[in-house]
Amino acid sequence: MANSNNWGEIYKSTWWGDKAWSANTLFIDSAPPGFGLNLLKASEDMDNTLDWITRTGASVSAQNTNDPNGELTAERVDFAADVNSRIQQLVTLEASTTYTFSVHAKVPSGSQDFRLKALGVTGVGSFTALSSDWTRFDFDFTTTTAGTYTLAIMNATDGAARSIQFWGAMLNEGADVGGYVKTEASVGGSSPTPEYSGFGDEFVGVTAYYSLRQFTEAETLNAIRVRRSSDDTEQDIGFDANGDLDSTALTTFVNEDYNHYTSNWAADVDGWTVNNAGGGTVTLSNDTNRLKVDVSGMTTTALRPALNFPTTIWSNITEGCSVTITIEGANLVVDGLFVDGTFQNITDHDLDTGTFTYTFTKGASNTAIIYFNSTGKGDYVGFLESVVITQTTADGAVTTWYDQSGNGNDATNSTESEQPLIVDGGSVVTIDGYACLDGDLGAGDTMLQATNVIDSVGDVAIFSTYALKTDGTTANQITFEIGNGTSTHRIHDTLGRGGAGTFGIDIRGTSNYDFGNATGVAVDDIYLNSILSESNGFYINGTQQTSDNAVRSGSTVDALTLFNRGGGAFPYKGKLFEFIFFDSDQSSNRTGIETNINDHFDIYT
Repeated sequence: MANSNNWGEIYKSTWWGDKAWSANTLFIDSAPPGFGLNLLKASEDMDNTLDWITRTGASVSAQNTNDPNGELTAERVDFAADVNSRIQQLVTLEASTTYTFSVHAKVPSGSQDFRLKALGVTGVGSFTALSSDWTRFDFDFTTTTAGTYTLAIMNATDGAARSIQFWGAMLNEGADVGGYVKTEASVGGSSPTPEYSGFGDEFVGVTAYYSLRQFTEAETLNAIRVRRSSDDTEQDIGFDANGDLDSTALTTFVNEDYNHYTSNWAADVDGWTVNNAGGGTVTLSNDTNRLKVDVSGMTTTALRPALNFPTTIWSNITEGCSVTITIEGANLVVDGLFVDGTFQNITDHDLDTGTFTYTFTKGASNTAIIYFNSTGKGDYVGFLESVVITQTTADGAVTTWYDQSGNGNDATNSTESEQPLIVDGGSVVTIDGYACLDGDLGAGDTMLQATNVIDSVGDVAIFSTYALKTDGTTANQITFEIGNGTSTHRIHDTLGRGGAGTFGIDIRGTSNYDFGNATGVAVDDIYLNSILSESNGFYINGTQQTSDNAVRSGSTVDALTLFNRGGGAFPYKGKLFEFIFFDSDQSSNRTGIETNINDHFDIYT
């Protein structure tokens, strides 16, 4: 029999196991369970806010446009000028199952691009809707775990504002699109709340977004690229289920045990040298994969033969990192280690009986010495059978701070000495429990730079979340600078011209406004600065500051530079949590943006 709901020919209806039956449930003989079901609600009512959520400036309005059946039920989605603009619905799905997401689409004229996406699942469907007729687009994906998934109809990757007409959204089980099944909208209750909502879910038009919290639930981009100090291997680090930096993945990567050295005495002495013979003679040679230590001509029983570790090994181990040395020997007694100029007080370990393992912190120099106790032995021959050096913790330096806005303005630096830390001595750098990038690298010119971020000399809006250096003794440190290649520049100077512990700001564009020396900024406290290119457009923790009209100079580098000036003259010794840049006026959104940032970081009352 025919069905007005486009279910097609219905025959041999079958009860499938313990599946629940409802008015919108249809089971067809010879079809698997789930096929023929539409798992979405409000398939023709995308303006129903109990089922569909609008994000990042998207809006839905009823359209006097006929659907494929000739009825006036199709609706228009207006996407804002942002790649993350979308409408979405939460659906509970099973583990390791393939689903197909589909929708009919057309446009009044021309053609427009859009995407279908299951957030948190690899892959996306990108499509072009044509004006000529309704076309059904479908995208299949496979889940990994059971749980709640977000199905989104999204703007295209170019981020242009556009309007597209949609009808008949559907999600069915299986890799093939099923016959369309209409579902009704929810009645009563409240709209569903997303599991995570980021800054980019609320605010449109961000030019560059650098943060250790996830920008939006729709785009699962990485936060940072990290280089571990043990072997200079790099890895991207993203976010956990709560939208925070995945600290577990970060520390697991950075602190992966790295074998710096395993002795190899098969052919020679492997770079080992005699440090001290004490008036006698110490000869080294290889002996069947062992290092033979031949001691003769002793002048005193207090002689402690000593060997130097190969310096080429020691110089590759990062200062401050934990190092474990394992020594196996025969006819030798370890009396101590002399590491980086300090003697390690070690109780004698007789290597005739087994293995000696010692863990210590690597210092600044590149030398290490192992001593053997010869008391009572006289002339003798001993053997080192194995020496292993394993680094168990390391530093993690940020080589790239990714721009999560989708605009590709990544801030990078390939020079190791100039890269800020995210892991220091094996632990994530934090203040008040929030992860941050640390620019306190001593004499290093710390910086990350993104080129061609600014495209005009007009309005800008900057929101910077930071903390000053612990001792606060160094002035003239630049948290960031934005230049456009001319003498027109914008500088944010955290430790200002007024001296240590004070605060200054310089904004210069088509109008020159300079804000300076807000006192009372404490060290190692988190602050939020809001900078707008308008008169008196500088705020600390939501409180407007007064201009001092002091003209200050700056670099003409055409780039955004974090942790420094564009020329690299004033490395910032503090910490950065988040930096958000709009190449547009955001004065009307300032309060909302500040509230969003403050709600996350809990900066001020």
